[in-house]
Amino acid sequence: MSMLGIRNLGKTYSGPDGPVRALDGLSMQVSAGEFVAVQGPSGCGKTTLLLTAGGLLDPDDGDVAIDGTNPYGLSPEKRACFRAAEIGFVFQQFHLIPYLNVIDNVLAPSLALPSRDALERTMELIERFGMTGRAHHVPSELSTGERQRVALARALLNRPRMLLADEPTGNLDSVNSQTVLGSLAEFAAEGGVVLLVTHDVETAGAAGRIVQMDSGKLLDDVKAVREPPLPPTAG
Repeated sequence: MSMLGIRNLGKTYSGPDGPVRALDGLSMQVSAGEFVAVQGPSGCGKTTLLLTAGGLLDPDDGDVAIDGTNPYGLSPEKRACFRAAEIGFVFQQFHLIPYLNVIDNVLAPSLALPSRDALERTMELIERFGMTGRAHHVPSELSTGERQRVALARALLNRPRMLLADEPTGNLDSVNSQTVLGSLAEFAAEGGVVLLVTHDVETAGAAGRIVQMDSGKLLDDVKAVREPPLPPTAG
């Protein structure tokens, strides 16, 4: 059974010129250990797909199953706990809490899913991403690449089985982009699922599988021509 199963998803928004069909009968399957990139132009429905796959945006039609569970069949409270346990999110704009330092930003997901080792896990991830010396800094005191590393650590805190990434390298230079893509590849190599959406061909090429998307539909599904980037090294 696929870790992520999407069947006949449909989502329509109201636009100034009439309805916009963001997802149009879209179906896909992603198995454990896969790093899949959905690549397509801006406005083609990629972010809507990601939010719907992650239990954040109810579809108008179709089904989502994450390891056999339909998140939209759960109560809002149970769905939030399910997301906290199963899914990590990485966004282009980071979405760090501006008044919290690095430690507390990474710890934030433990509010929805408390665990005894949350602080220990936080410090391990901060060290892994080379942020120990910045642990007590707030986001405004960090570089763009450092902010994304904090966002990655936060996404991994609860040991999710799936990472959903929306243009995670869009604001990064090439070195930090490789760090992020290497971390995603490492997560998949360890048995997790990665679904990344991007308009960038180079970023998509880091995945083991590339799915082309346009106008709310999947157009093509091919293997990446390049090997995924190496996992990041500490430091």
